[in-house]
Amino acid sequence: MMPFVTLSYRVSSVVLAALALAHCGGGGKGESPTVPVAPTPTPVAVPTSEPPLSASCERLPLGAENAPCRAEGASFLGEVKGAIDTLKSEHPEYFRGETVVNLPGYYVGLIRILDRDGLCAAYDGEELAVKNSNDFSDQYKVLTSWNEVRRSYMVTCTPAVFPLARRNPAPSAAGCSLPPSSEVACGRTSPQFFDDVEAAIDQVIKQKPELFDFGQTASGTDWPVVKDMTAYHLAVVNALGPKGYCGKFDGEEIQLKRSNELSEHYDVNYADRYVRRGTGIFRTSCYPAAF
Repeated sequence: MMPFVTLSYRVSSVVLAALALAHCGGGGKGESPTVPVAPTPTPVAVPTSEPPLSASCERLPLGAENAPCRAEGASFLGEVKGAIDTLKSEHPEYFRGETVVNLPGYYVGLIRILDRDGLCAAYDGEELAVKNSNDFSDQYKVLTSWNEVRRSYMVTCTPAVFPLARRNPAPSAAGCSLPPSSEVACGRTSPQFFDDVEAAIDQVIKQKPELFDFGQTASGTDWPVVKDMTAYHLAVVNALGPKGYCGKFDGEEIQLKRSNELSEHYDVNYADRYVRRGTGIFRTSCYPAAF
């Protein structure tokens, strides 16, 4: 029998918002001829939130902040194993044999598949927590320290210990038509936006030479000094807009997304002084998108 432990959790989730539709009407009778009134176009509202990652979690109450946990026997191990097999079938690109090559996609994929089975699941940064009521929750290890698939039950917590809160993400970045989003997991993956980011840096260097001092470059490179870091980062974000990207500069990195499935994060300056180029600009991917 394992000793009692206590666990605390945070899971990102958002609540569906209803779209507001406006309408107008007019016209009436009188002695004067009726003046035609041009109909006002119905505005299309941008969704203010993304559907929840797990609808099953939304239906259940919040968990207890602290609860005793011990090995009592797995209730959902079969479902967790089945979710892993399903994810391998649906997203073979996440795997190389039993090695997981897309960690954030792996965890988020398992949460979505378990949701289809009516199970609420969450990733706490180390383990996968699963429940179907607030009476208890199970903890599962689904990844080894070598990033290989693991299928192990750990403990049961009574009552369930997650989620501790429901929180809405921050408003969408200016000019982004996608609803706001919040990440569950981030990690290094094969970047999807890299070529477009490199092309955007090229475009900014050519079209906005006033932002750079080409007489000074980082040692061993042709990366010029950046005179105005904020203007440089925002120019790169703006250059990516016509290609369908939502982007924001968080003061350190550029965050980009084309849907709320994922966001990629890029560091396009070197030593807070120079332009940065090459594969080193890509930092991480977040699933779902981090903004």
